[in-house]
Amino acid sequence: MSRKAMRSDVVGRLRRGAAAALIVLATLGPAGGAETAARSVVERFHRSLIDVMRRASELGYRGRLQTLAPEVSRAFHIPVMARIVAGSHWKTFSRDQKSALARAFGRMTTATYAHRFDGYSGESFRILGEMPSRRKSVVVKSEIVKSNGEAVAIDYLMRRFKRGWRVVDVQLKGAYSELATRRSEYSSILRRGGLATLLATIDSKVATYEAEARGR
Repeated sequence: MSRKAMRSDVVGRLRRGAAAALIVLATLGPAGGAETAARSVVERFHRSLIDVMRRASELGYRGRLQTLAPEVSRAFHIPVMARIVAGSHWKTFSRDQKSALARAFGRMTTATYAHRFDGYSGESFRILGEMPSRRKSVVVKSEIVKSNGEAVAIDYLMRRFKRGWRVVDVQLKGAYSELATRRSEYSSILRRGGLATLLATIDSKVATYEAEARGR
């Protein structure tokens, strides 16, 4: 599938699942603290992305993966995101199963960034500001600016946890939730084949990213 077709497919799935993901995010509980701390998490993550983009050829796919893994773990609350994408299935999982899905979702998230940010052509990130969201969460609004001046909105929905502010969703173009499309896709797989099938599907997708990188 071409990258253009992949983007179109992602947008379609994001539209279908966005409402469900937002409902779940609203139940995660209140947050507090200075909004500037949320912004600093995003700024650090953006710096790590620019770094791997600039060194993409030097690092290779595996190197980008290893460099981004701790940054993804630091910026995102992976267990909460795994809970959201599992939907109503989450409460049926054992503790070990929940941990297995969280680890798989973390691998998938890191692999996606390592796959997408595979070169540098003068791009830059820009923070546009912050705005409160429902139940005291914060949206850090930003954009990636391409070398031709085209800007694509990337907004981060964030909550404050015991270890500080963490990303719990990423919204593309100010509207389309990354987490929503995963929830729609994963819930369907869980209904059809259960957790084992979902974990195998995630591992297969991660392996596909690596294979594509080797083929370039």
